[in-house]
Amino acid sequence: MEPLYCEKTIEAYNKLANEKPENSGNYAPWETFLIPYLKEGDHILDLGCGDGHYAQIFKRAGFKISAIDAAEELCKIASEKLGIHVRNLRFDQLADVEMYDAVWACCSLLHIPRRAMPDAFTRIATALKPVGYVYASFMEGEEEGFRENYATFMAAMTEEMMHKILYDIPTLSIIEVRRTPCIPMPEKQWIHFILEKGVHTK
Repeated sequence: MEPLYCEKTIEAYNKLANEKPENSGNYAPWETFLIPYLKEGDHILDLGCGDGHYAQIFKRAGFKISAIDAAEELCKIASEKLGIHVRNLRFDQLADVEMYDAVWACCSLLHIPRRAMPDAFTRIATALKPVGYVYASFMEGEEEGFRENYATFMAAMTEEMMHKILYDIPTLSIIEVRRTPCIPMPEKQWIHFILEKGVHTK
């Protein structure tokens, strides 16, 4: 059984940070999915920020930014890009309380096993202010496991799975689901969730 947080995945991203030149052209404009729910000056946590690409977009758009990533080398790159201290933390180490208006988790939570996701989303809900929003994106599907060709662990997601994960987190609810093509793999697609934190009835 894979460790809860696969060290091989973190190692792969540290290696990628040192070998792959930055190429912003590879990023889709998914920030447009979250921005309509925000107001100027809102505080966003980029959870698994990578090289800081999306955090930089949000910062330039007038939002306050905080960021974490499990890969230390990516934290260094993102810290320099954003001009802030990017904390080197895994999802299970997030302990912030009511600090953020939104959490941005772009293709990051997919690197943990689904059994770890209820804890991750509970921590996210705790980190949000009493009212807030979450963006989370995954490869759509049911696959879960270590991908040798990418040297990373990945857990795909479906709407049904997400509902089950959130069942015992009453403050979070799904308010929007979108899908976009996966350009490198035409047979696959990305699934994007917008969650709202508030008082909800399950």
